[in-house]
Amino acid sequence: MRELVVNLSDHSYKIIIENGALDNVNTYIKTIYNNDKVFIITDDKVKDLYLDKVIKSLEKDYIVDYVVIPNGEASKTLEKYAYICEELLKKDIRRNNLIVALGGGVIGDISGFVASSLFRGLPYVGIPTSLLAQMDSSIGGKTGIDFYGRKNILGAFKQPKMVIIDPNTINTLDEREFNNGMGELIKHGAIGNKELLDSLYSHPKITEDVIYESLTVKKKVVEIDEFDLKERMTLNFGHTFGHAIELKYGYKHGEAVAIGMLMAIKMGIDLGVTDKSCYKPILDILKIYNLPVVEYDYKDYLKDVFYDKKNIAGTISFIFLTKLGECVIYKITEKEIKEKLL
Repeated sequence: MRELVVNLSDHSYKIIIENGALDNVNTYIKTIYNNDKVFIITDDKVKDLYLDKVIKSLEKDYIVDYVVIPNGEASKTLEKYAYICEELLKKDIRRNNLIVALGGGVIGDISGFVASSLFRGLPYVGIPTSLLAQMDSSIGGKTGIDFYGRKNILGAFKQPKMVIIDPNTINTLDEREFNNGMGELIKHGAIGNKELLDSLYSHPKITEDVIYESLTVKKKVVEIDEFDLKERMTLNFGHTFGHAIELKYGYKHGEAVAIGMLMAIKMGIDLGVTDKSCYKPILDILKIYNLPVVEYDYKDYLKDVFYDKKNIAGTISFIFLTKLGECVIYKITEKEIKEKLL
């Protein structure tokens, strides 16, 4: 077992990383929650794989109910958000009852948003079951849904009470979904842990230790910058362009981030920020994990970036590598983009 503690301004929470953790969910949750009811939010795919196991554990100590939505990004909508809230209220959820988000990144995002807003805030625990969620969205407290053709444009910061990661759930992922998660893991290595990045060339088994090393990168910046105002922006490497193409072409999130990283490296090279030697190693490692390496021209997507939520009063913060394992926040105005690149 590995354990991380995320220390924030108003509270701290543990991230438990343990093979077989799903069999002991009740034991962990008892340490942070002592009311009588737990409400699980999951999707129809995860339901068939893990819901019974988690309920069996939780029923040792709690009354348990659940809500199921369809699997996939298409469920991150206002309609599904409203459906979940309605179902929870029908099931008589009360203020301070615990929500458990059991599933991948979509479930984590929408469950966290429900927890941030229903009764003006409910406690929740994340149990991420996809590699992507374990690598990324399970830590940091960003929640949200897609709206008006834009990804995660409605949301809130809502930190979990605890995150429980069982690496054994990775074994049920198909190859594409596994590689989807590798997109975020590679990103963490690229921006802050070159040793982790180097180790991925050998295609290692994803263990408790690998997940721990990846999350350590994100933990450091989340603790410094909980609300994504400065240092935490470095985690957006590959996301600015990735978000622009994810919804447009239907890529999975980690796939879009992979393409977005290559686009950001090219833009950084053109601006003289990124060392040219960064491109090929990242390209090579993305190929190892069968991530898409479609070479879209970043200039064709700069106008999409103007409407991204990272655009603050006409100034956009791009994240560029300076060298492998190190990155920088580069602020540039719409006017400067048009003058220098378009």
